[in-house]
Amino acid sequence: MVWRHSARFSFCGFVLLGAGLRAFVGFREHGQRGHRGFTPAAIAEQSVQADLDYVLPVGPACPLRSDTMVRGNFEKEMTMVMVVAADKAGDFATLAQQIGAGIRPDPRKQRKVGNDLRLQGERLKSLLDNMETSADFQVLEAYFVMELQAQKMGAPSARTVEKMTSWQGAGILAEAEGMMVPPPPEGVDPVALSRSAPGVGMVSQLRAPRVLPFAEDSFQGVPGTEMLEAKYTKLVEEHRELVSFGQKYAEFDQAGKEFYLDRMTDITQRWHDVLDEARSYDIRPVRGFEAYSQEYLSQSGLTPRGYRELVDGVHALLREKAG
Repeated sequence: MVWRHSARFSFCGFVLLGAGLRAFVGFREHGQRGHRGFTPAAIAEQSVQADLDYVLPVGPACPLRSDTMVRGNFEKEMTMVMVVAADKAGDFATLAQQIGAGIRPDPRKQRKVGNDLRLQGERLKSLLDNMETSADFQVLEAYFVMELQAQKMGAPSARTVEKMTSWQGAGILAEAEGMMVPPPPEGVDPVALSRSAPGVGMVSQLRAPRVLPFAEDSFQGVPGTEMLEAKYTKLVEEHRELVSFGQKYAEFDQAGKEFYLDRMTDITQRWHDVLDEARSYDIRPVRGFEAYSQEYLSQSGLTPRGYRELVDGVHALLREKAG
């Protein structure tokens, strides 16, 4: 028994896709520190005076979460859906290997695996659609961070995984009924996908919680830091207000969106300046912030500068979309 459809397709590529999906969730590619994959327009023209040792508390690392982001629980949902989809893709790969070897699988098993894959594809599509069309800036930002980070690392995007998961389900169901297997999704090459770089763990939840970089006593006993402490306190308050205000970002007109992005750019640079000034006084961030930063950088394969470029790139993309 072989797969039947009108499009030319390497069966080996279909089999390897299961491994590619598992790699997308569970592994990262080490050593890729540049920003390959970004177009010049996607990188904000920011001047970073000095490299820091940590991620900035903006973008995915921002501990100030919007009510929409908290209620939606998007990160946990994304992790669960992607892990289940990868597991089901492993079941699919087993069936595909049997078919490729000329062994007819049990149609009941095929239908179960096919329906499971189709369900996960639908769940993933619904989740991604909700994120991409959200009115909340922080949710939109999280969606495009996933997309651009996948592009940067040469890994399949969440949208690609969604399309391929649904296609796998439809294909195995068609095979179970002796029908023609549908062609791959438009714009997606399964063979090329199977050869792509492993994923970067972009949807995995981190063990370390997000926290602010400094505590109330971080500046105590350090002479001359009164102004720095005041800057930090004001920055946290203004950033919290901006996150809350951004819950209606999609309702803003073009000028409103550009103004919001200008404010976010200013907040981002001020975080860099505060952390840099604190370093000049030998004031280290709290352990929780260091732990989150180290885990995020380790999982994503980014440097602190690379993280800043990723967030700036997402904001540049949103600025283009605002036009």
